[in-house]
Parts: sequence; structure tokens; C-alpha cells
Amino acid sequence: MYHHSQLQSDKKTADKANCRLSDCFTLKYKFIECKRIFVLSNLKRLKIVRIMKLFSIFMLVFTLGGFASGYSQKQVVTLNLKQCDVNTLLQEIWKQTGLRFVYNEQDVARLKRFDVNAQQKQVDEILDHIFKNTPYQCAYESDVIYITPRPVGDLPQVKQERVKLSGNIKDKNGNVLPGVTVFIGNSDIGTSSDINGNYQLAILKGNAVEIVYSFIGMKKVTYNFPATEDVRHNVVMEEDQVELQDVVVIGYGSKSARNLTSSVSSVKAKDLEKYANGATTFDNMPGGAVKGVLVNQNSGEPGAKATLNIRGITSPLKSQNNNEPLYVVDGVPFFVERSLNMLNPLSTLSPNDIESIDVLKDAAATAIYGSRGANGVVIIKTKDGHRNEQMKISLGYTLSVGNQIKKFKPLNTTKFKNLQELIIKNTLGAINKAQITDDNIIYGQIYPAIDYMANTSYDNYGNMIFDGLKDEAFGEENTNWVDETNNKNALTHMYNLAIRGGGKLSNYSFSFNAIDQEGLFINDDMQRYNSRLSFDSDVSKRFKVGAALGYTMTKRHSGAAGEEMGITREWNVRPDVPVYDETGELYRIDGTPTWGFPVGLANPVANRQNKNKKESYQFLGNSYLEYKIFNGLKIRGDINISMFQDQYSNYNPLVAQDDRGGGGMSTLQDDRSKAANTSINFRADYNFQIEDHYFSFMVGYGWDRSFSEYTSHYYMGFPDDEVLNNAGSATETHCIGDAKSKSALNSIYARASYNYLDKYLAEINFRSDASSKFGPGNQRGYFPSISLGWRMSSENFMADTEKVDDLKLRFSWGQTGSTNIDDFVYRQFYEKGNPYIGQSTLTPGLLPNPDIKWERTSEFNGGLDYAFFNHRLFGSIDGYYRYTKGALAPSPYPLESGSTSYTSNLIDLSNKGVEIEIGGDIIRTADWTWTSKFNIALNRNKIEKLNGAELSSNDVDTYIEGQPAGVLKGYIVEKIFQNDDEVVTLNKTAVARGANYYQEKSTGMGDFKYKDLDGNGYIDSKDREVIATPQPKFFGGFFNSVNYKNFNLSFVFQFSQGAKAAVYNMMSDMYGYIGNNIYPELYGKTWSPENPDARYARLVYTDPSKNSRFSDRYIYETSYLRLKNITFSYNLPQNFLKKINVQSAMLFVSGSNIWTVTQWPGIDPELISSFTTSQMTLNEDPYPLSKTFTLGVKVEF
Repeated sequence: MYHHSQLQSDKKTADKANCRLSDCFTLKYKFIECKRIFVLSNLKRLKIVRIMKLFSIFMLVFTLGGFASGYSQKQVVTLNLKQCDVNTLLQEIWKQTGLRFVYNEQDVARLKRFDVNAQQKQVDEILDHIFKNTPYQCAYESDVIYITPRPVGDLPQVKQERVKLSGNIKDKNGNVLPGVTVFIGNSDIGTSSDINGNYQLAILKGNAVEIVYSFIGMKKVTYNFPATEDVRHNVVMEEDQVELQDVVVIGYGSKSARNLTSSVSSVKAKDLEKYANGATTFDNMPGGAVKGVLVNQNSGEPGAKATLNIRGITSPLKSQNNNEPLYVVDGVPFFVERSLNMLNPLSTLSPNDIESIDVLKDAAATAIYGSRGANGVVIIKTKDGHRNEQMKISLGYTLSVGNQIKKFKPLNTTKFKNLQELIIKNTLGAINKAQITDDNIIYGQIYPAIDYMANTSYDNYGNMIFDGLKDEAFGEENTNWVDETNNKNALTHMYNLAIRGGGKLSNYSFSFNAIDQEGLFINDDMQRYNSRLSFDSDVSKRFKVGAALGYTMTKRHSGAAGEEMGITREWNVRPDVPVYDETGELYRIDGTPTWGFPVGLANPVANRQNKNKKESYQFLGNSYLEYKIFNGLKIRGDINISMFQDQYSNYNPLVAQDDRGGGGMSTLQDDRSKAANTSINFRADYNFQIEDHYFSFMVGYGWDRSFSEYTSHYYMGFPDDEVLNNAGSATETHCIGDAKSKSALNSIYARASYNYLDKYLAEINFRSDASSKFGPGNQRGYFPSISLGWRMSSENFMADTEKVDDLKLRFSWGQTGSTNIDDFVYRQFYEKGNPYIGQSTLTPGLLPNPDIKWERTSEFNGGLDYAFFNHRLFGSIDGYYRYTKGALAPSPYPLESGSTSYTSNLIDLSNKGVEIEIGGDIIRTADWTWTSKFNIALNRNKIEKLNGAELSSNDVDTYIEGQPAGVLKGYIVEKIFQNDDEVVTLNKTAVARGANYYQEKSTGMGDFKYKDLDGNGYIDSKDREVIATPQPKFFGGFFNSVNYKNFNLSFVFQFSQGAKAAVYNMMSDMYGYIGNNIYPELYGKTWSPENPDARYARLVYTDPSKNSRFSDRYIYETSYLRLKNITFSYNLPQNFLKKINVQSAMLFVSGSNIWTVTQWPGIDPELISSFTTSQMTLNEDPYPLSKTFTLGVKVEF
């Protein structure tokens, strides 16, 4: 954070500004810095609205001529200065008293030098003496002193005739602007607008002048006044899009965005309000808004969490949360623990409560978080009340209507019958050609199914012949199961309340958010209640305290469980049966008999009669104490607590089950999980300045403890499904498993920053973590970083480049780590084994590895920040190279040990990429503004070394040296065989080369022909190559905001290009189940004698030719372009709101996911079916996303 003793910005900027009192003030105030002039601190840390309010107060003070004596001027100082200027005097007073000053440095620089000799004299006596007989005066408030031009009436007047210029000043929304500086150009004669926005200025008659209107955060306005008569001239000022820079929250502190030397992307509340209306959770706000952050929605379930990935994969062989960033909410750090079956922990945040989101991406930014920063850090700051602000009450309500983005149309009864006929004919043909010879399969599975569905006979050769479908095997209904299970126009009600404000020494905030959301399917809903309370208070001049507490309760109900959460069953269930039988009960579908049992899919409506419940209770709390020892040095202690408790139960009644074996037993699964983390930090911050050199130091100590617990029980056999369905009524009880975990982390961290005139910047971060997860000698890890910044635009050789506002180079290097490991894997674990002679047994479980170490990631980053043409064009470019060494992976171990696993630091992998952001103000006029931003990122991930990692059968084909993590290997389809003769020829060649067949014994006409990549004459596992990768070639977003007076239109696009995945449900339906419906994309596109040019192979029951194996025919790009959000809003005019005592009111309508362009044949290209890297190339069409339209209103009193 910039300290209030910082004296100067670069001279080029000041010269370009040609700043006067009419332009803006030089602010010597601890938290503010005026841009484009000489400054002491950082005004860019305040949002424009806050700045306007602050300056309104300042200028009213100037107009009234100053405050009464108070705290500031009564302090005493001792001075002995010779031939000093005003700047030197004020700096010396600040050193002795800590008083802060607001003044125009260029103006006072013109005053003559003077001597000061004062012994224990009051500040006001000294200043009044110095500014006596000058055009300036002092005004006092608390510990701030304002040096302002004297009102016109106080200056010596020449008795000449004058004319009056008067008027009123407002912004484009009709709000009056008090405190606007109004003065004559090229002079110090001026005034300011009063509390009602009125101004008045007397000017010599006949002396035509240029009048300048200036206000921080607004565009300067000029008016040529002829001064021939009295004139009333009203002024409308518009917001300056060249906004004062925002503050960015970094690890254990904050910093001006202008002077960052690391890679950080930020989103502020004003932008969130434009494209996040209707969002129910923070992470479900539109992707594409933050440069370099890949956002994927895992599911469209109410309250479901998205997956955020920052700069690629660093831990390839771990599932759950291990490639996701660390989240820090108001200082409380936590990971998303998917392994605990939790609801979304990020739901503790209502989007309406978020002030800013800062994403720390490179190692220079994340090294301060050490072992938890390898995958980036997302810092979220919630809204606070403002000091010296009356209580504001904000109310909001939104009503959203959602439907599936893409709704499959399953096969109707006619097509279903055609499908069954096709499968039966193909299957009988394969049997008759001896392509299927296993009698157990033929007589136990195939023939019973065919006999159930079709009439058959035998020819003279004993071959079974198809004689048509049996009428009695089919119903007369034409049921669309997708429509029957779909909840059309699912409603979401969201209510928001916020109370915020503050006094002179404190501020407070309270918010409450309630959501009642219906899911996209029947019997599916969620209720969530969020509350947050925060306050900050100056207990004394040096002592400050504060706290932020958040509590969330979520209740989630669903009629489905497991795979039924998605829509797989809806298109697979036969359509010729009704939803309800003649008695009004849910129809029980008779399955197609195989192996003597009916095996069919249950009625999808019945299947959603489960009683699936999740309840989640989440708490995030932070409190701190801060003490200022002296100006520049403060110490701080804080405690941060996160607690998550979840309860999950799923009662599966008979009516919801598959019709297997004539029925089954009702079941109940009951899971409980808890997770908690407590961290305590102590740190000291010291800032000081030596001439133009500014230094900042921070050192801290952290203590962190984590705990998690999980239990799961399974109950079977209940007397009935309505009353006696509690766990105590079950006839069987099973403990599926339980687990407890504890870990500790002790840390030391430090940061040193250097700034020379905002031109030369440097920062060093260091952290050392000691973790209980590692054994003796390996517990401590060290994570340093260094970053440099050079503002080229401040150099003399660029002094004449007026179109360049900012040009800054950044370079950084750093190391981070990961405790990506279960607890105590360096110690021997035992598992309970099977009983032996009635006695319990223990067997070795995890084989200990005392040498296991941290995963360590090193990263280089280079960046360029730029702004041109008066900030009309702006953006940044970053390039990075990230290398992870020793990622944890299963390792070979002796089987005789009896252990089940062994983990080592084996895998090395890299990520390299480029991130580009460009923005511009396309239109800037009094009534119109149009701002556009575009970002694009590309990341190239590669497994560098496996180093002997013992990969599972699933992982062998997804983790390959030289390839990205998570790829999919498969076969290349050359064509579909159109005759059996070609197969016979290939089989002969294969036999000659030592194989039995070219592909399979059953391969024949209508089957895929796979490419023989190794040229050995037959197909085996060596003929596979990489056919899919889950990582896009590039991704990004495009944001636009158009304002016209009180109207705003904002929209954001998200895009992803180049990732590929397998349509898994399409592959599984190639098994050709008799009696089931099929994936709609397959219908009419599989081979038959009448359709020889089909894309897909023939459908044969049991798929003996293995046409369903992984091949490029099932691979599609998941590329898409999506309009994630579009919002149209209207702010009611102030002149109307004042009549009803309302400060502001906004009406809006928005749409989410309303337009998508993609070639993906499945439900949605953005969805991923699994959190594991190895399965992200398999899309099983999980719970679909919704296309949502929202109406809302926000009112502030």
C-alpha cells in the first residue's frame, strides 16, 4: 500500500496534465492519489463514486472558508528551516505530527521561499503566518489540512464593472454535483459549486475568458464566456472513462494496479453488476470475463460449482480439487473439497456482496501463499460500508425462468420400432455368419431378447430368420420421456438486503440473501440463505479492529441420484409405454429378458421419486486487530475460520429402481462430512520514503490447522417406502466407509517492495511452510519470488510521445508448491481385512514413503501493460513458462508387501502460454459511452517425464510423455467394411503374420475398419494414437458495455476452441441393447445395407466386433462460442427518486446462455462429466445447463 509520505509521480505525467486547481488537487492523504499530477498517495484506490463524495465535502469546505479550530491545528511543532518552500515545510510538519495535507503542488510552488523558526508553536499559527498576504488559505478538519485558493471576495478588488456568470452543474443522470471547481483559465481566480450544484463567478466586463469546470472522476468542461452581460450557464458533466486506477488485493495486503509487477487480473463490482445479474453463486458468473481463467460448468444442478483452471494442470494424477486455485474470502483461505461430497462451498458468497475479485496467476503473485499457490489464488473481497456515510438500505429482487439450453428429442415409437428391427436383423445376421459363436451369449442373452420382441423362423440351413416385430411386445403410447421429466420454466426467486454505512471512525455492513431455485427436472429444487456481517472501527488514533462473518445454509432436494441426475435414461427408455398405469400408479416397465431375468430401464418419472437430500452449513469468519506504532509502522493479528458441514441422504424406493429380477429392496444411503480450517496470522508492515525512493516491507507468521471427517452408511430392506423408511427400520446395515484427517501448516512469510517515481519497481516475496503431511527432513519447503517493473512511458526518451499514456514492462520469477497429498503417507497404514477363523485381521494398506516431498512449481512471467490515446485504448500481454517437478504419482512397489498403493514424486510437466487483453472506449460523448474488452489465452501443457510412474490401466492411455495431461488414445477409423470378402483377405494376412484375425473374429460387413498404424498386418493396442485432448487451443471472452443516459446494455461472450472429447453415451449405445432406445444422434447414421455411407458402424446386440471401442468416429470438438450474459438496465432519474426519498433505483432484464454456436452433438460442450484429469475427455451429458431469462429491480434508500 502506498504510504502518505510518497511525494512525486513522474514529471512527464505532470507536464502533460498541466494541472491547476481547476484540473484537480494534489492530495496528501493516506489512501488517495490524484493521477496525472505530483502526488503523495493513491487516489486510485477509491472508486469514482467515493472520490466524488469525498471531494464534494472538500470543496464545500473551501467555499465556506474553512473549519473551526480542531484537532489538527492545535498540535505543536518545533521548526528551524532556512529558505524552504511550502512542500518542505508541510513534509516536516507531517513528520512531527502525522497531519495530512490536500493542496495543489504546482500552485504553492510559485510562492517565495521563506525562513521558519518556531519553538513549540501550534500548526495553525505557523500556517496562517506563512499564507498571510498570499492567494491561499488553510481549512482544518481532524488530521487533514486543506490549502485552497481564497474566495474571490477575499482578494483585493479593482473597482471595475463586473458581470456575473452563474448556473447549475449536474452529471448526465441529473444528479447535482457539489464541489465542482469553476475558475478562469490561466488564473487562480475561481469558486466551487455549492451543495445544490449552483455556482456564481464575477468577471470583469468585456474581458472574454475561458471558464473551466473540473471535478475528479469527471471530464473537464470548458466554456468561452464573452463577459458582456450576466449569463446563466448550466453544465452537464460526464464520467471520465480514464478512471483512477483501482486497488488490487494481493496476498496479505493491497497495491495500486498501476504499479503491479506480477500477473493479476481483476473484476470489480461495477462490472459484475453489468453481467452477473441473476447469477446465484460467485463461480457461476460468466466465464470469459477474466483473462487467463478457464471456467467450465460441471453441471447445471441448482447450486452446482464450476471448475476454475488458471494456467493449466500441475497435478495430473490427482482428482478432486488439486488443480483448482486457492480461494481467499476476506482473508479466509480454503480449497474446494470435492472428496467430502460437499455442496458448493463458494455458495457462501452472494454475487451481490462482492466488491472485487482479484486472480493471482504467476508465481511472483502467489509465492506469498507458498505451498497452496501452485494453481493460482482467487482473492474475493466483499462490500464494506463507507466512513462518514449515512446508513444506506439496499433491496433487490430477481425472478428467473430457466429451461434446458438444448433438449434432446428422443426417438418416437415408430422410430423405436424401426430401431429394434434394425438391431435384430443385424444381430441375427452376425449369428448366421458365425460371427457370434459363444452359446452362452447366444442362448442366454441374445435369443431371449429377440424372442421377447420379434417373430422368428428358421430357414433350411438352420438359420434364424426375422419375421417381424411382435405386436404384443409394444405399447400404443408415444411418450417423450425428456418432456415428462423436464421441469418447464423452472423458476428462481432471489431476494437481497444490504444495510451499509459508517461514521467518522467506523463502518459497517450487513447483508442477507435468499434463493429459492427450481431445478430443470421434476422433484428438484434448492433453497439457500446467506448472511454476512462486517465492521471496521478505529478504537483510538492508533488502534483498529474489524471482523467479517458469513454464514450459509443450503438445502438441496432431488428425485434422482447418481447417473440419473443427468438425462441419460430419458432417451434410452422405450417410448411406447405410458407414464402411469390404469390405476394411476407409475407404470412399471417390463424389461427385456436376458439370462432369465428382465433387464430394462425403469420408468424415468418413477426413477425421479428418490428422496435425495443434501443439507449444508457453511461459516467463514475473519477478525483482526491492528496497531499503528508510529507513522509507517503497524502490526496486525488476525484469525480466520472456515467450517463446512454437510449431510447427505438418498432413499431409493422400489418404484424408482430398475426392474431387475422382479424387484429388489428399498435402500438408504446416509453420508456425513465435516471440514474446518483455522489460520492465525501475525504480521508487521513498515513503509517509508527517502526522497523519491519509496520502500515497503512486510513480515509475518502463520499458523494453520485443518480437519476433515467423513462417514457413510448403507441400509437395505424397509417395510414400506412412506412411513417406516428410517435407518432403524432397515433389515440390513452396512458401513461403506469412514475417514478422518488432520493436518497442520506453520509458515513464515515476507515481502519487500521498492518504487522510484512509479518508474522503477521491484518486489521480493518469500514464504517458508512446514507441513505435517511430510516426514522428518522433508516437512519444510521454501518458496521465493522476485518481480521487476519498468514504466518506459516515464522515461525522457518518450517525453514527446503524447499519445502514450502508460507503457510498463513486467518480469517475474517464482516458486510455489503443493501439499497435493493425503495426510501421513510417509507412515505405514493398515486396513481391516477379511475375518479369519472368526478373528479380525489387519493388512498393510498404504506402503509408506519417508522420502516423499513437496510438489514444486517454478514459473517465469513477462508482461506488458499499455494505455494509449488518453486511455481510449488499453490492455496487457503476458507470456509464461511454468514447470512442475516431482508431481505425485503411484509408484512401483513389491507385491509381497501386501500394500495397496505407494506414492512418490515422479512426474515432471510443463505449462507455457500467452494471455492477451485489449480494451477500448469506442465512444465517449456526453450521452453515449461504449466500452469493449477482449481477452484470449492459450496454454500448452506437456508431460515432460513420467520417471517410471506406475499408471493404472485407465491412466496409461491418458498420461504420455510429450503429450498434454489427460489425452485420450484410440483407434483411427479408415472406413466401414462394405463386404465380407475384404475382411477374409485381411484375416489371411493377419494369420500369416502370427495373429488370429485382422481385428476380431466377428468383424464383417458393416463394421469399422481400423487403421494399422504400425503396419504389422493386424490391429492391436499399438495401433492407437492420441485422438482427443481436454485442453483447448485457446479460450477467452468478449465484453461490451454501452451507456446512453440512464440506459445500459452489457453483454459478454465466452469462447473455447480446439478441445476434443468422446461422446461417451454414443459409444455405449453402440452395444445395441435390444429393448432400449438409442442416442438420438445415432439414429439413421448407423450402417445397414440400405445406408452404406453411414458415419457409424452397424448395431449388433452385445457389439461382438467392438465397434464401441474408443475411436475417432466418436470424437468431436467441444469448441463453442456462447453469449453467456446480456443485460439491459435502466436507472430511474434522480428528479423522480427525490420525490419518493429514494437514492437510486434500477430495473433490468437479462439473459444467460441464450445463444450458442457449436458442432458438439451432445447436450452441452461446456459441461465436463468428471473432475479427474484422465476422464475429462469423456462427456456423459451430465445435468444440463439452463438458458435463463431474468427480471430484476434494485432500490437503495
